[in-house]
Amino acid sequence: MSDRDPLLGAVPYAAYLDLQINDAGELWLPFRDDLIGNFHIGALHGGVVAAALECAVLVWLRRQGHAAPRTIDFTIDYLRPALSRDLHLTATPVRIGRAVATVRVDAWQVDRRRPVAAGHGNFGLGGPRS
Repeated sequence: MSDRDPLLGAVPYAAYLDLQINDAGELWLPFRDDLIGNFHIGALHGGVVAAALECAVLVWLRRQGHAAPRTIDFTIDYLRPALSRDLHLTATPVRIGRAVATVRVDAWQVDRRRPVAAGHGNFGLGGPRS
């Protein structure tokens, strides 16, 4: 695991959330008590889940060589509560063009086949590829 990956540092909110990436490029958000939004069921705050999804795409695009991706639009579907455990994130490209990338991202906890949230967005690919 490379917990201080420079790609994470390039997305400041990813660093704030303590988003992690391993050598295989798999992203996850380690659980912390201060990320809970619903104390009755111990669920992560929806804004934390949304931010993790969006940051995961930005980091994924940087790993693909896009130096300065920026969000154009991003839609979140909350599918079930994200409970008090790590949140894993998997980005999947829908289409990568010259100027715009369309990417889907899934957040899951115990079982990849049971996502807790999904995001879908378009991202500008300004700047040269590194």
